[in-house]
Amino acid sequence: MADRAPDPARGLLFPADEEEEAPVAGFARVALNRPLHCEFTYSVPPALAESARPGVRVAVPFGSRRLIGVIVATEDGCDLDPRRIRPLADVLDAEPMVDAGLLELTRWFADYYACSWGQALSAVLPGSLKREGNRRRVRVVSVREGVGETELAEVVDRFPKQHRLLRTLLEIGAPVELRVVTRRLKISEHPCRSLERRGWVTIERVVSAPDPLLSSGLDRERPEQLSDQQETAVGALVERLEQGEYGTFLLQGVTGSGKTEVYLRVIERALELGRGAIVLVPEIALTPQTVSWFRSRFGDVAILHSGMTDAQRLDMWMRARSGAARVVVGARSAIFAPVPDLGVIVVDEEHEPSFKQESVPRYHARDIAVVRARALGAVCVLGSATPSLESWKNAREERYERLALTERVSGRGMPVIEIVDMRREKPDRAGPKLFSRRLRTLLEETLERGKQSILFLNRRGFAPVLWCRECGESVRCRQCDVTLTFHRRIGRAVCHCCCEEVGPPKACPACTAPALHYLGGGSERVESSLGALLPEARVARMDSDTMLRREDYERTLESFGRGELDVLVGTQMIAKGLDFPNVVLVGIVAADSALHLPDFRAAERTYQLLAQVSGRAGRGADQGRIVVQTCTPDHPAIQRAARNDFEGFCAQEEALRGELGYPPHARLIRVVFEDEDAARAGEAAERCAHGLEACAREHGGAVLGPAPAPIAMLRGRHRRHLLLKLPARGSDAEAGSVARGFLIRFAEESTRTRVLIDVDPVSML
Repeated sequence: MADRAPDPARGLLFPADEEEEAPVAGFARVALNRPLHCEFTYSVPPALAESARPGVRVAVPFGSRRLIGVIVATEDGCDLDPRRIRPLADVLDAEPMVDAGLLELTRWFADYYACSWGQALSAVLPGSLKREGNRRRVRVVSVREGVGETELAEVVDRFPKQHRLLRTLLEIGAPVELRVVTRRLKISEHPCRSLERRGWVTIERVVSAPDPLLSSGLDRERPEQLSDQQETAVGALVERLEQGEYGTFLLQGVTGSGKTEVYLRVIERALELGRGAIVLVPEIALTPQTVSWFRSRFGDVAILHSGMTDAQRLDMWMRARSGAARVVVGARSAIFAPVPDLGVIVVDEEHEPSFKQESVPRYHARDIAVVRARALGAVCVLGSATPSLESWKNAREERYERLALTERVSGRGMPVIEIVDMRREKPDRAGPKLFSRRLRTLLEETLERGKQSILFLNRRGFAPVLWCRECGESVRCRQCDVTLTFHRRIGRAVCHCCCEEVGPPKACPACTAPALHYLGGGSERVESSLGALLPEARVARMDSDTMLRREDYERTLESFGRGELDVLVGTQMIAKGLDFPNVVLVGIVAADSALHLPDFRAAERTYQLLAQVSGRAGRGADQGRIVVQTCTPDHPAIQRAARNDFEGFCAQEEALRGELGYPPHARLIRVVFEDEDAARAGEAAERCAHGLEACAREHGGAVLGPAPAPIAMLRGRHRRHLLLKLPARGSDAEAGSVARGFLIRFAEESTRTRVLIDVDPVSML
């Protein structure tokens, strides 16, 4: 990414100063958080010369605006016309916010993931450091006293976004940060401003409150003795740590085998050596229970996650940077935490798709962890019961060192897994068959014994399809190519892509037939049906509809841990990071739902999800039991998951991927074309595919498509996509660089069609 002089043709020309030239102490190259694959050169006024260093944030003029950027290099001279170079407006930091190591990492990151250096740096800095102003105060919105159902009814039809926002605020029942709630609902601030003008809500600036994740949790006792396999794993990791050498280890351990204790012991040793640690966990597994395990062992731990306010995040980030907190636990973006002398990076559940960011910059935190550890001479631990095929292949080919934990701690046996063929179950007249006879019996027995159960269905809402029996059509979103999901509690049909809501139609929109049928089931329907089946059971549902705040999540888990609930119903929110000894039964309501997605990883994800959910049972003295309900009982992913045969599954799946030329035997770049005009999106996709074909032929790759994306319309924009396959090894580096360069130029020149470049894609939708 070479410097680029301001280009009048692109509208980036900075007006030349006609007055006498101001004195200059040097020049600074500044990266801006814009989709512009270049850095911009500014002069450094003498008054800012001492503080203008690589890594500091600066305020700069950019056209008629003032932007925040990061200095990535300073120079004594410049080949550009001095009259065209504008001075830095201000230096915002006394010390660099981004150290040399992170500058180098983001430089690589920007090149590999085809984004600008400024966009890569934006992933490193907390939101408060991306703008000027008060960092400690946030805007919160709350509902005025007396506002309720009457006001909801007033806006339900004419102003659906205001209705959705007001209903959410009433459900939360407490002040909430404006940025958090608008991001959650995928709306702008305008509906909130409208509610404020109506006098129904208030918006005020307050000092940010502490993160509720830090408030409590269940402590984890330090076991006096490790198992032999744990001792071996800890020994190998500590040996490499003490040598001060880089190494990536794949810690493959069955659920309940004590992987977390291995992490804790290695981090203990790192702290004794004066080094720091980062622990990445999937956002959905970042529970108070998980956090408490690290806090009870290490005391001052910095937590970083997406639900924090900007002020909370900044506070944690600064504590990590200063060394006050030498251990950082967090979700995806915590990989960039500025931990001094970083010695250990742990990526727990490394197979999780949530470690890949789906918006710009589209990086994979697991792969960033490996690159950062290599640069720092640190130890990287990738932990999972069901590693990704990419990591599995790297370990098999000895790029990573594999450490195995094949037994549960304390000699506890693995749960017994039963497969129930739902095709043989007698259908329910009242609706979909959610519980097999076997699952009903075990739920009743578990309740009678005073034990606990978990029911898992990775689909929220009451019914995912509103279907017309007369014409066969379903009710679809006007903006997206998906069906609307009916949510009974709020009485609305909701698009899970754009969050649009409508009242459920009384007649079919296609043929006007008078009755629509609610097909399928989601977590809300499971909860409702369970209430009818076991009216005496104490049931809670955990999904993004009920867990509106982290306090709700924390409160429900604590109630479950104290035995105040009998059954926990939920989506993937309950699949990871939970350790409750009294849970003896897990029911997987529809095990094959993920198998039908148009994604080459569908079988792999199904196996992983079954293994993770199954691992919630039998963590105490009683053996666990898993009931897997499916309409495809003979599928290899389900059969091998039932036998805990991960190696057999990997061998079979890897061979199939090899035949088809998919990862881990190839590298992929996915390109998505979005446009309000379908023909224009298709034309751009065809031109791009034609341009990529030469690169693919030269390097033994292939271009698949273009074709309509699985979600062919999203938020009113038509979508086409293509896949570029490149060799996994050998000429991959050169081929990938050439392809990314072409795609960057193509995206910059595409003025009307939005071009999204996704290197190593995880989502195919």
